Amino acid sequence: MHDHLAREEAIVTAAIDLAEAHGVVGVTTAALARRLEFTEAALYRYFPGKSAIIAAALRHQSERLFATMLLELMPEAVKHGQGVRDQLERHLRRFTNHNGLLAELLVSAAGGRDETLQAAGAEVLRDYSQRIAEYFERLGGLGLAVTGVAPSELARLWICQLFGGFVRCRLAREGWDPIDQDGFRAFVAQLRLSPAPARN
Repeated sequence: MHDHLAREEAIVTAAIDLAEAHGVVGVTTAALARRLEFTEAALYRYFPGKSAIIAAALRHQSERLFATMLLELMPEAVKHGQGVRDQLERHLRRFTNHNGLLAELLVSAAGGRDETLQAAGAEVLRDYSQRIAEYFERLGGLGLAVTGVAPSELARLWICQLFGGFVRCRLAREGWDPIDQDGFRAFVAQLRLSPAPARN
């Protein structure tokens, strides 16, 4: 059993490496088999197909993002001199890791026709939306962000800005840095953030 799980992890890691280097389209069973020195048939002992491998890669990347959200998006830390904008910028930087791989995986899941991959993408997006909405709700509860918009709607706007900007930059063949986009500045301005207290 341990060997089986180790092989699954190796396949997912190889898929992430290929996707980072060549985009999601570069993740093929042939390329994975070459990289892992498997036969293509051997891959099917661990995953039913390419979409299941990409779905596993998406879940892996999202788990890493969710773990960092617990540490980085902490409204309570603002009382100790850390600004909300700093937290949001640090969080956005996570999406630019691995050449924007997490965003690309999610867009790929949304645009594909495979039900396994669509379901994985929907699950990740639902979890992310809930977590970011909770963050905005906590900001409001602490009086650190003033807005007439419900946290769930703020989360929806955040996600639209984030992934819309990613798609626009990819289609225009421009570098993607969500922090440098006008939409991020407009979003933060809409929050009307309370200033962080001065550090002693």
